[in-house]
Amino acid sequence: MDKEEITHLEKMISLHKKNLYSLEEMLASYGADQPLHLINSVTMIKEAIARYSKQIESITGTSKETEKSNLLASLPRRPYFVGREEEIKTILQSLQPNSRTFIIGIEGIGGVGKSTLAIEVSYRCIENDLFEAVIWISAKEAILTLHGIEPVIPEAKSLSDILITIGTNLGNPTIGNLSIQDQIKRAYNLLSRNTTLLVLDNFESLSKNEQRDILDFLRRSPITLKVVITSRERVSEGQIIRLQGLSFEESNALLDWDAQQKNIHLTKDQSKYLVDLTGGLPLALLWVQGQIAVLGYSVTQVLDKLSLDADIPILQYCFNHSWNLLGQTDAKKLLFILALQPDAVSRTALQEIAGIEDNERFEHAISHLLQLSLIEHEHDTDYFSILPLTRRYIRTQFASDRKFIKQAELKTAQYYVKFLSQKSSFREWRGYEDLLVDRNNILSVAQWCYKSVQRKQTSANPLAKQTKNIAEILVQIGTHFGSVLWQRAYWYDRMTLAHAALNVAKLILDWKSVSTFARNISWIYFYQGDYLRALHWAEESLSATAKTEDELLIAAAKRSLGTVELRLGNFDRSERLLKDVLETSKKFASDDYGIYSRGFAQYGLGDLEYERGNIQGAKVWYQQALDTWQDPARKDPVRHISYALNGLGFVALKEKRYEEAKRFFMEGVQSAEEFGRVDELAKGQLGLASVHLETGADLRTALILVSESVESFQQQGMQYQIQKGQTLRDDILKAQSRTTPSNKNGS
Repeated sequence: MDKEEITHLEKMISLHKKNLYSLEEMLASYGADQPLHLINSVTMIKEAIARYSKQIESITGTSKETEKSNLLASLPRRPYFVGREEEIKTILQSLQPNSRTFIIGIEGIGGVGKSTLAIEVSYRCIENDLFEAVIWISAKEAILTLHGIEPVIPEAKSLSDILITIGTNLGNPTIGNLSIQDQIKRAYNLLSRNTTLLVLDNFESLSKNEQRDILDFLRRSPITLKVVITSRERVSEGQIIRLQGLSFEESNALLDWDAQQKNIHLTKDQSKYLVDLTGGLPLALLWVQGQIAVLGYSVTQVLDKLSLDADIPILQYCFNHSWNLLGQTDAKKLLFILALQPDAVSRTALQEIAGIEDNERFEHAISHLLQLSLIEHEHDTDYFSILPLTRRYIRTQFASDRKFIKQAELKTAQYYVKFLSQKSSFREWRGYEDLLVDRNNILSVAQWCYKSVQRKQTSANPLAKQTKNIAEILVQIGTHFGSVLWQRAYWYDRMTLAHAALNVAKLILDWKSVSTFARNISWIYFYQGDYLRALHWAEESLSATAKTEDELLIAAAKRSLGTVELRLGNFDRSERLLKDVLETSKKFASDDYGIYSRGFAQYGLGDLEYERGNIQGAKVWYQQALDTWQDPARKDPVRHISYALNGLGFVALKEKRYEEAKRFFMEGVQSAEEFGRVDELAKGQLGLASVHLETGADLRTALILVSESVESFQQQGMQYQIQKGQTLRDDILKAQSRTTPSNKNGS
């Protein structure tokens, strides 16, 4: 009706314009003496043309708004939307007429927000007049409600269903009466007349045959058509937009909005736990809050249910479809292995633990999991990971193959202990960062070993062979990884690991390891300022060495005990113990550990003389330690020389040789940075801050250095150094206040 009226008005305008031209010619012939009735006629015709033009504008504007409203009404309800701005920007660029992309696949696991993103894109396309028609077709067969999973009737299950929907939306509702080939031709004809966005939601619900037929139809479609497909499986055509969970900030924004709607409140800790547990999966976030608000569960009940209940509907809804598609394949083995570990796993580890020697088989399994959006590939490191909620679901499936799970747990432990033996020696320290990428996985393996031994241990009987093997693996992890954790200042992790390894070392009567782990524990307590506990474990370490004949091990225990006695003020006993270590190390002059022990004995004696106030004696011992560690027999002097350099720096500072002190501290900082010794780096910064304070040269830099130093000491729990650092910072602040001119009022 609007078109007919517009046509009529356009004809009237045309007739009036012809009359206007005639009248204007007549008026021109009269020159200056124009008749009034002709002038009035011209005015009236112009007003009529303007009136008809306004009517057309009104009808056209109303028509556009009506069309836009109709398009919006044909879409699903627009949900609250947060984040995904980069994805939206990319999709909208691809939907521009000049883009050669015509299919965009939005992929991800169930509940990650694929449909929500597609809805938002559809609304923005209509609002920005990007398409003349937007058609939404869903193949969804089930929805998640607060009470469970409920079936729904899909809008389309076949190519014919899609063609009929296209025909209905584009003005040909009887297209379904035609044969399938004629339906295709008619659909192409209709699509060529309008710029159209077609959204196919839940594409994975269609059969493989129907998916193939639909994609074949889309490939031949006119250039006026653009397509967005959402799927849990990889779409074989077009551009891929792969969704992961929302960021922590985006998740919180969604939770806050939803909480306002439902009039509930989660604490910050509860919200953080929920985001961590769900991996930022939007559907899971909203489902949990719905359980609290509508069904009356407490926050704790729902969170416990989410983390412990294997039959919880949200897990079934998000993962059942993809899991069932895997069948009994290698892909399931890889998922089981990923679910066993807390962090991402390397390609090498996955293949070896799974026991898939054939590379083609392994790559096929990886490809299958990627296509189903069940895993993520970290390209820079070649590691594979899964979302926390995916891990939770996979763990509910462990019972389906307990035999493989038990094998995988043992093979995981064997893999990481071999990995450590290859990468953790002192000569490999430059590659420790590579080991720390797997830190949580290695610590998880250690925990599994400890629990396995504890379950099998009885007071009466010795450990069975396999349990003993697991105990030995834990001891090896404690030995190899403990030094890595120590040198990179993961002291809490090292403490936990050392206690576990020490307990199983006692069970297998490995007294060398018992002594080593007791000494490890003693050193951590020492650096954290708990000297009485440090003394207890140092004595325990020395006691355990009585059951060995390892002189260097005995020397190491004595060095630990001597250093603790020094801090307790028992200088004479400290000196006897450290000199015993020095004498023993002379027997092993060419042995790397012997050189290591001699250097630390000399360094300890330097500390002893410094505490006694014998600064010259301290200087001699620190210099001897530096010379020892720089011995040509040692190929890596940088590993320990920061200790000696910092010691010499504090001696020079005491003697007010500031330039020399500054040089020692700067060299010590450089060495500590290169080796990754954060404790010695902080000590060097403390020394440099002291130099700046005492010379008054740069108090601002002094404050920055001491603040960084104290922060590092606090992270490591080094109480003795924290106190020294805080005292120095107070002195610097006082010095700053003295040098800052006071403001005078009234001047």
